[in-house]
Amino acid sequence: MKFSLIKEQSEPQRLRLDGEMGHACFRFFGTLAFVAYLAVAHAVGHLANSSAVVIGVGAYLAFGLLWIGVVASSVLTFKVRRVLSIVLDQAMFAVALGYAGEAMGPVTWAPVVMVIGNALRNGPYYARLSAVSGVACSATAICLSPFWRSIPLISEGLILAIIVLPVYVQVLSEQVAHAKRELKLRAAKFEFASKTDSLTGILNRSGFFYALEELLEEVRNKPIKGAIMLLDLDGFKAVNDECGHSAGDAALKEIAARLMQCVRVADTVARIGGDEFGIALANVSTDESVERVARDVIASISALRMPARPELRLGVSIGICLLPDPRFSAAEEIMDEADRLMYQAKRAGTNQFRVSSERDSSDASEAA
Repeated sequence: MKFSLIKEQSEPQRLRLDGEMGHACFRFFGTLAFVAYLAVAHAVGHLANSSAVVIGVGAYLAFGLLWIGVVASSVLTFKVRRVLSIVLDQAMFAVALGYAGEAMGPVTWAPVVMVIGNALRNGPYYARLSAVSGVACSATAICLSPFWRSIPLISEGLILAIIVLPVYVQVLSEQVAHAKRELKLRAAKFEFASKTDSLTGILNRSGFFYALEELLEEVRNKPIKGAIMLLDLDGFKAVNDECGHSAGDAALKEIAARLMQCVRVADTVARIGGDEFGIALANVSTDESVERVARDVIASISALRMPARPELRLGVSIGICLLPDPRFSAAEEIMDEADRLMYQAKRAGTNQFRVSSERDSSDASEAA
């Protein structure tokens, strides 16, 4: 435990741009990089009024440094800091825009990036706050600056960019998010359909094997028991032959519903194929509780009557594999064992079940 704590403490902390401190540091160091660019521009004679540039950019740099301290000391609440940083970001950039004039040409995109960043980090409400404050502050700075007034079309384009581009990005991001949600929903529906029996609405063979793998994982890693039951209907062919396939389908639906009533919510019922069903019992208390479920299943199916031919009776043969069983580790092996026991029960007569565990299968109980 001590070693793990020391190891965690020794790992370097990484700043994330989507975090408050990461954004504050990015603002400051980004401005420092721009100051370096301006120094080079001044050295080659591209800046005419260097004093105004120092005032404008210096104000934003001072704000960036101050805000790192505000975040580090947790002054004010997080929500208040977020609102203030959004408004001050745009306001201080507008100050730099007004004072530095043409020197701010290379970063006129900054208010747009601020709005987009707030949309991605904080949501549409804060994006709108950033856009409104950006338009108001930049428009004021442009109106007061002789340089920006001298190029009205470019100035108007800057204001429009602050409004239009973030709106476009927000609409596009919402459409992309909606498309992703639709794709996930379709994938989930397809996966559900691929694991569901279309007639009865319960799991099919593929879904049952998936549930079996999950049950095997549980009994391997936890001190719990489980059971797999494989059921084959007796007398179902007569129902199809004498009552028709529609009556047979109705009987299968009713049997699926009755099997669901015989088990708990945590258990799994599936139609393996044709007139075969499977049940996966999770976290069973005793072997006797599994046999009690088998008897309930037999009684429920035996009570089913065909409306057109009440004299026709359905029965069921059940093979049960208790878990964990050291002889079997794979799902296929367990299903083969349950299938073997199911046919053993069928040979003994209708409405029988046979149980496999570490005891001999001949000890399995008969249904009363």
